[in-house]
Amino acid sequence: MMQFEKKRILTALLLLAFSTAIFIAGLRDGKAGNTENTGNIGHTDNTGTEQTTISDASAPAPEPLEPSPSPAAGMAEQTDESGRPAVDFDLLAAQNPDIYAWITIPGTAIDYPVLQKSGAQDPYDNYYLDHTADLSEGLPGAIYSQPVNRRDFTDPVTVLYGHNMKNGTMFGGLHAFADRDFFLEHTQVIIYTPEQTLTYEIFAAADFSDALLPYEYDFTRTSEVQRYLGDVGKCEGNFREETQIPEGAKILTLSTCYSDREECRLLIQAVLTEEQAAE
Repeated sequence: MMQFEKKRILTALLLLAFSTAIFIAGLRDGKAGNTENTGNIGHTDNTGTEQTTISDASAPAPEPLEPSPSPAAGMAEQTDESGRPAVDFDLLAAQNPDIYAWITIPGTAIDYPVLQKSGAQDPYDNYYLDHTADLSEGLPGAIYSQPVNRRDFTDPVTVLYGHNMKNGTMFGGLHAFADRDFFLEHTQVIIYTPEQTLTYEIFAAADFSDALLPYEYDFTRTSEVQRYLGDVGKCEGNFREETQIPEGAKILTLSTCYSDREECRLLIQAVLTEEQAAE
């Protein structure tokens, strides 16, 4: 009887140990099934394959960055009571104080702010050749003048520069004036400043050299202005012979390059014909 009781106790202990082992194993499996394996997140396994990073779905998505307003936002589609396009120069100056004018050529896509680098030591500074109006570096640059020219367009000759972009933007549209019919049908360049509207009559679209014009010609001297106009007249291109250019006239030159001729520039020449004060 005593031997039988010992066997029962031993059997009970074995059953209890077995049940306990199964219970502990179940707990371990359940814990493993509810825990992420983060050991390889963002790392590379032995095969060289990058593991997928698991993001925290409960974390809020980052706020999208507010896009910087384009300087072109200052050019409203509507006009004021006088018919002048409503260019918000205060807004433009707040975005970039180097914006001092706006150029529009009716019949083309040319409708841009005009800039000049402030504080430049070099009178022939070309900062905006490879900086945009929002100060980003690179193409398409901007329409700009060099510090050698005053910002009020009172110089005998003011030169504005712009890239000849393949998509026709910036001063790429100037190449349309190489067509005789287009040249005859489109006659105006309009410059807006905070103080006034300047209307110019186009009188030439000339194939010129790549000379740095304000350096090659001393435009402060009447004789040099006449030499410049004489050199333009010797070039190939389209000309409006009936346009009168009196002594002391204010000339606007628009300069852009050719895609296949590095040694040449296309120059659009225009003479100031009307000034209207801004209201």
